[in-house]
Amino acid sequence: MTLTHKNTHLISFVGLILLLTLYIMTLNGFFGPHPIGTTSTSTRPLIVPKGFAFSIWGLIYTGLIAFPIYQFIKKKEHPKWCSLRVWYSLNVVLNGLWLVCASYDWLWITVIIILMMLFSLIKIDHQIRTMKNEGVEINYWIESFVFSIYFGWVTLATVLNIAAALKFYDWDAWGIPELYWSLIILSITVVIIIKLFRSYHDQAFMTVGIWAFFALALRHWERLPMLAYFSLGIIMIFIILLIFNQIVRSKET
Repeated sequence: MTLTHKNTHLISFVGLILLLTLYIMTLNGFFGPHPIGTTSTSTRPLIVPKGFAFSIWGLIYTGLIAFPIYQFIKKKEHPKWCSLRVWYSLNVVLNGLWLVCASYDWLWITVIIILMMLFSLIKIDHQIRTMKNEGVEINYWIESFVFSIYFGWVTLATVLNIAAALKFYDWDAWGIPELYWSLIILSITVVIIIKLFRSYHDQAFMTVGIWAFFALALRHWERLPMLAYFSLGIIMIFIILLIFNQIVRSKET
């Protein structure tokens, strides 16, 4: 099928409707025993931040709803938006399927799905950057920012999802205590975030990392101060990188 603006607009709306349908059905317990917002039977890994951190999904979902609507009503088009809308549609359908599988505690399936979500966001991010480099007019808040924070959060959520699956299926981490294993996982996550930030210089992406580690620090402030102080240290590193990046970019302009 040839990708045109007409059929890709339709595909994006179909994908969004599927996501919202699966979201509402999961929220109301139509699938597994764990609707959205309830505690899973799996034990929460130490690297899972305090609950308020997940409120970022409200901002992400708002952006995902606004994106296809804005794309449909705006006057100017560019051929590359067609393939991006296809990746968007694939991503939101995967998002809905993740919710369904999570409600059943099919955690290894959710790992596969979230990896596919991450891949689709990499493709979307690459497409947006290519258009920016070509001088295509892009609405920052609706067509760029939302995917930056979504990309940042799913990058972190992928690590959380894998850790949750390992703990749910009673993996013993080769006998390493959970605290130290958590520090190892978080350190690897930090390296990934910094590497992506140095490649893309996306401040919104990095801000999501600050948000997540702040919530993690608050969760462990009293019971596991080592993990809380570690998280605060990471936040300081992220803030320094943001400031340094801003200075360099201001000099370049």
